[in-house]
Amino acid sequence: MAAKGGGGGGVGTLKSTSINGVKLYSVTGKNYVAPWVLAKKKRSLRKDAEYQRRLELIHDLRFETATTRIKVTPDGQYVIASGIYPPQMKVFELKELSMKFERHMISEIIDFEVLGDDYSKLAFLCADRSVCLHAKYGSHYSVRIPREVRCW
Repeated sequence: MAAKGGGGGGVGTLKSTSINGVKLYSVTGKNYVAPWVLAKKKRSLRKDAEYQRRLELIHDLRFETATTRIKVTPDGQYVIASGIYPPQMKVFELKELSMKFERHMISEIIDFEVLGDDYSKLAFLCADRSVCLHAKYGSHYSVRIPREVRCW
């Protein structure tokens, strides 16, 4: 078992441990800055090298079985992920690093496209040969297509 420190080393290093050739990374949240901290304080932290190397995790970014697709909206503020069993999609807000909402689908999502700048317009290609259009308020329209497809 070998351990490597990532304290003051190079940029982007994390503490890691190697057990039987498998690397394990230690992720800690000691450099968290609360959203209510003054903007002046946040600006001063931009020059701090340790603050720039921080790793921020999105809470609840997991699915029971597997994640099939992950995409970022064109405005860069949201992450949309789809997963299976049960088939569902989740939208995460990057500014808050948390889940905004989740929706369960009838069929497994093969692929999806973001049709607007944010999460307000989405199109899902499903395994049951349907294209489901979603808006902010939920499912808007679903149409069945004649042939099975694997991607857009």
